[in-house]
Amino acid sequence: MNRSLLTEASPDHAVDVAIVKEVLDVGDLPLWRHPDWVTRFPWLAQGTTGRGTDTEPFDLGSFGDVPAGTLMNRWHRLLRGTGQQTAVHSRQVHGVEVAEWVEPIPPGLLYVSGYDAHLTNRLGVLLSVSIADCVPVFLVAEQSRALALAHAGWRGAAGSIVEKVIGGLSRMSGEAPETFWLHCGPAICGVCYEVGPEVHAGVHPFREVPSAPKPIDLRAAIASRAIAAGLLSERISVSGLCTLCGPSDFFSHRGGSAGRQMGVLGRLA
Repeated sequence: MNRSLLTEASPDHAVDVAIVKEVLDVGDLPLWRHPDWVTRFPWLAQGTTGRGTDTEPFDLGSFGDVPAGTLMNRWHRLLRGTGQQTAVHSRQVHGVEVAEWVEPIPPGLLYVSGYDAHLTNRLGVLLSVSIADCVPVFLVAEQSRALALAHAGWRGAAGSIVEKVIGGLSRMSGEAPETFWLHCGPAICGVCYEVGPEVHAGVHPFREVPSAPKPIDLRAAIASRAIAAGLLSERISVSGLCTLCGPSDFFSHRGGSAGRQMGVLGRLA
């Protein structure tokens, strides 16, 4: 993992964080994992699912054309491949509500609605967020092994979902944010993601707002917000993979795909 400058619009807006490229899991599950977290956290199940192959796609979208039986088989395959008992998932609304999973949950898939982020300190619970250009934000409290996972589009970032999750994880774990690790997974990059002035104003309220559509690096913005919330830059990393202009390993909403991949996070021990 090399440290580099992740820039937004100009060097004045640079964020000194690590840029990594996820690696495909060695098993038959199309799961792209943070290579350094694999070594650092052997007790962690983490990654972002990919689109799979043309003959065996791995679309996990709940509101597309995937038959229910096929979809459930893919979820069970994901649970087996990550060594987890229960997956929790929500119909996301681009909001900032956070679900906390601290009580025992029966095995299988638990589906709720209205949450864009999840917290847990339990073994065997696989947190999941649906992604197709937005950012999966993974957070690890290393000492207590409490975990958080957020779906962050521009509305979530503007609504401070990352800051809210950091605060929730700190309360759950009893640890200070400076001890956390954060990774922004595969998402649309700052070159491809051209948005209007209202998005820039929401994500960066204290910066000059452009008068016309202009690219924004959402992952850099999230990293900046995390640092402002108390995380250390050396504990933050950002994926170098773009869901739109990168290799066709992921579904992209802006690229015209109706498919969805999942960011997933859980404890093995």
